[in-house]
Amino acid sequence: MTTEDERTGAHQGYRSGEAARMAKMPVTTLRIWERRYGVVAPPKTASGQRLYSEDDVRRLTLIKILVSRGHAIGAIARLDREQLQFLAARSARDSSLPPEPAVVESADIRLALVGGHLAQRMEASGVEWRLYGVKALVGFPDMAEARRAAATERFDAVLVSIDSLQEDAAEEVIAFGEAVRAKAIAVVYSFGTGPAAEMLRVAGVRLYREPDSRTEIRQMLGDLCERVRIQDHAGDDAVWSRARRRYDDSELEVIANRSSTIACECPRHLAELILKLSSFERYSDECLSRSAQDAALHRYLGDVSNRACAMIETALERVAREEGWFAAEVEPPAAAE
Repeated sequence: MTTEDERTGAHQGYRSGEAARMAKMPVTTLRIWERRYGVVAPPKTASGQRLYSEDDVRRLTLIKILVSRGHAIGAIARLDREQLQFLAARSARDSSLPPEPAVVESADIRLALVGGHLAQRMEASGVEWRLYGVKALVGFPDMAEARRAAATERFDAVLVSIDSLQEDAAEEVIAFGEAVRAKAIAVVYSFGTGPAAEMLRVAGVRLYREPDSRTEIRQMLGDLCERVRIQDHAGDDAVWSRARRRYDDSELEVIANRSSTIACECPRHLAELILKLSSFERYSDECLSRSAQDAALHRYLGDVSNRACAMIETALERVAREEGWFAAEVEPPAAAE
């Protein structure tokens, strides 16, 4: 039932979906910007519904325009309206060369740049990568050289230049990202096959055509670094990062059979879910693939199963704490003599 506050609020502001539509952005982007950067702080009704004012919508619209012109959201999120309008007017006067973002507060991103041609393009463009939060940039002339460094190096972001994107090249990109535990990967290519592009998309890799201008290079770099920060804020690892099982099958069997003081069989149900998810993860990894695209899909399914399994294990630990015993202390049954 609609409350009086909500009926009054409907005339005083816009709900999130409507505000996002007016600012011409996805509502998910609005929520991330609001949660991560505090771009606006709309009041809430008694039922917890955010209501955005006309000023909020105008502010969001300005920020959306500036981000589309190459500004990093983290650099402009806290600027006041007058500063935003000044930046918008300035970049509109020279749309081909939007201003560099203000210095990001924390420069902590390690970026791997694979491909000598792209490194030369970025150097020639004069883009100041430190302004985007990159503290270290390591260049590799080709993927072979990058793979040799993967045993000892770790990178937050990877940007790869490939002239001809084929399925074997896509597999190399994914393997390199996995080896260095990258949180965001982008590939710049001139030509490529549909299956290779789809393989990368399924793995969460962002694809770009060869940039033609300094503006496009800035936007690409800003987007890549922003994805790293979103991953950091969400606490997620890379898409392909697998968590190791906390409990083996014998430990789960003990947990499932252990007596419970609560009026349900939660420990047993959770243990069974973990076993099933682990089984499906193995099945996905071992599934016979008809093509590279099919292999990428099954890899994705295995990743999702692994993450779900890790979440259920966390839930099992909470149940164990509520019960007064800890699953980590459960010993498997002694072997029969």
